[in-house]
Amino acid sequence: VLVAFFPSAQPSGGLLRAGAEVGAMVLRSRCLRRCCPPRAASDGESKGWQVKFPETPLILAGALGGPFCIFFLTPLRNALTLASQDAESSSWELYESTFQGGFSSGWTGGLAPVLPSCPQFCVMGPLFHFLKEALGSTPLAVFMSAVAETGISYGSQTLNAQLAFNREQLQTGGGAEVPLWNPLIPFGPGSTVHILRNIVALSGIRIFAKPCQALIRRLLTATGVRLPDGLRQFVGDFVASIGSAVLSAPLNQCYNFAVTSQAFMQGTYTERAEELANFLSRSYLIHDASGRVVGLSPTLGRDLFMRCAYVATLYAIFSTIERLAVAAWAMRKPRAPTISRSHTVGIKASAP
Repeated sequence: VLVAFFPSAQPSGGLLRAGAEVGAMVLRSRCLRRCCPPRAASDGESKGWQVKFPETPLILAGALGGPFCIFFLTPLRNALTLASQDAESSSWELYESTFQGGFSSGWTGGLAPVLPSCPQFCVMGPLFHFLKEALGSTPLAVFMSAVAETGISYGSQTLNAQLAFNREQLQTGGGAEVPLWNPLIPFGPGSTVHILRNIVALSGIRIFAKPCQALIRRLLTATGVRLPDGLRQFVGDFVASIGSAVLSAPLNQCYNFAVTSQAFMQGTYTERAEELANFLSRSYLIHDASGRVVGLSPTLGRDLFMRCAYVATLYAIFSTIERLAVAAWAMRKPRAPTISRSHTVGIKASAP
């Protein structure tokens, strides 16, 4: 660069070596190799971009399968919202509460996240594959996908939770209704917990699914049991989703508590941190008369079960839809081009 812009400049050997080292570091960068197009080859042809745009079946699976999963599992999601403010009821009682106003009441607020779930699941599927190819790192792709997913879904999911909670409060006369959140605002109180929850949940099918499938394959081989590849992959996704559901359950309940608690929504950052700490302590820990922790509360097992029922079903269904979409797209047979008789005139005569 110095010689190009200042012909009289003569850089020292040390400067040249430093520049060469920097250039080598840049060339070794995986992200740059993947995201930047290579220079033209000696024959004048360029290899083009290294990053592949997501395939059509992945986009279709995210755009159509995502909204179906989100709306279909609304009762399970609403029961989790009620559980964040009720540490005494059993899981069955909470599921019954979601249908207290009739069968359709189980889907209260379910339409709010349906429209955003289309781009949301495009983040989980196609955009994840795009980021994985571009960055060359699955964990980094999971992190960025989780942040993008929160930006898309936080507002609508918060409104869904508040509608379900307010309906239950009106029916029971609790009087603890919370103001409804504007679904067009992408971030707000509890969004940090929302991001952490999404990171853990996405890690199930994106990071831990393959190790689980490999383990299941070894177990089946050792026991001599044969399963179809599709069923074996489904079981692997289900097991991985169960693990991520267990890890993400406290984070999910922290988010549900945050958006259905007026004290949290209106508090400062310090007050919000104290509210979450108190929520985890009184919900999942048992204290003696002196305040010392003596064990875990049965509420923890209840919330783990309910979270597993929701997350494992959601991500297992979506991964199955994604895999079926890819398989169905691959089975398409392109139509053979038809040549009319008028187009064949003179072909044989003109052949060498």
